[in-house]
Amino acid sequence: MASTVGTTESTVSDTLLDEATLARNREALLDRLRGSGRAASPRRCRMLGLELERFVIDRATGRTVGYEGEGEAPGVRDLLAAWAGDFAVGEAVVIDGSLMGYAGSVDVGHQAVGISISLEPAAQLEASVGPSSSVCDLLGAIEAFDARFDQITCQMGVSWELVAQGVNPTVLGPLDLPLIPKRRYELMDAWFAHSGAYGRDMMRTSASTQVSVDFADEADALRTFRLATALGPVVSFLCDNTTAWRGARGSDTPRMVRSRIWADVDGERCGTVPGTFDRDFSVESYERWLEGVRPILMTTTSGTTASTRGETERDLMGRRDLAPSELAHLMSMVFPDARLKGFCEIRPADSLDPRLAAGLTAFVKGLFYDDRSLFCAEQTLRMDEMTTARVDQAWAHLQERGWDACVYGIPMVTLTRRLACLAETGLMDEAERDLLKGLTDIWAKRMVPRDLLR
Repeated sequence: MASTVGTTESTVSDTLLDEATLARNREALLDRLRGSGRAASPRRCRMLGLELERFVIDRATGRTVGYEGEGEAPGVRDLLAAWAGDFAVGEAVVIDGSLMGYAGSVDVGHQAVGISISLEPAAQLEASVGPSSSVCDLLGAIEAFDARFDQITCQMGVSWELVAQGVNPTVLGPLDLPLIPKRRYELMDAWFAHSGAYGRDMMRTSASTQVSVDFADEADALRTFRLATALGPVVSFLCDNTTAWRGARGSDTPRMVRSRIWADVDGERCGTVPGTFDRDFSVESYERWLEGVRPILMTTTSGTTASTRGETERDLMGRRDLAPSELAHLMSMVFPDARLKGFCEIRPADSLDPRLAAGLTAFVKGLFYDDRSLFCAEQTLRMDEMTTARVDQAWAHLQERGWDACVYGIPMVTLTRRLACLAETGLMDEAERDLLKGLTDIWAKRMVPRDLLR
């Protein structure tokens, strides 16, 4: 009898400990999602971030440059090694024993702008710049990155270029490209091989432009997140920059290929977050959704990456207190069209030429960082009536009909004109308006970026 009582007490104690640990991790994760501890600032003074992924292509062969290179030819690893002189020793990012990038800053005029150089699964080269309140400074950081790429590759004696497209135009299928030597991507590749039809296309052959938007408090976070989600199909169509996919080229390439890929990657962690437009949706709702997702893998503070073997984020959060980097990892293992991470990522745009990527950033700034433009954009899209079904319908109509689609009850041509006008009105800086105009002039011709590549 005594033995039985002892076992019961131990089980109760363990259960209480797990619940207490879960509660602590939940609060810490909620704080990160809300951006707690950050001083609120007026919309016009808020920061932006820009991430631009591109393919490294060898002009001489027309082939994608891999991490290791081929034969005696150098690879992206050699490019990163040659970049070391621009960064302090502590700014190198080494993962699983291999150099994977840098995190430092670059001078733009008299401003230091943060820059992170990293690699996507098949050695797509990403430059993440910011935060900055100036779109021109973000573009300046990208242009400085590109200039160094050109200088370093010239010194290496290779003729490489950075190709901005939503899907790699040089390959017929994802397995044509090897993964970089990173345990995270090995585990993700194995998972996505069975979670949907195009997980490997997403990892190996896709590249994006992502804009990060700040918010002041939880109410503003939800307002930003909902509008970003509703704008997802619009942004995807207007920034369609894919000319080839799995053998289809030119006019045979479907519209919005990246969105078609993402739609069949993993329904558990992609698309629209369940309940986004429900009246009672909150940051806590988003966090509860996160808890139910299986994160595939976990990287500890010691740098060890291992499979989570089907466990949910809640399972991991209930086991031990997680470090800030581990909580950040849990937020990064979901891929909805808009993602909360203490700021809001707008994710559906294809990889774009740097000036067009800056134009998209100006478009986002003009809509989200001006009170009047934000309100009018919400009214235009009838956000008080928005549902997941309406967003799904917008995706389907734009993929099928393009400029002839009717989106949220408005012809796409009219909706684009209204949003472009609102964005322009919301920008006070003339140089930012010029960057926006470089993109909206394309739209005014019933064109999208991929039409410039044909």
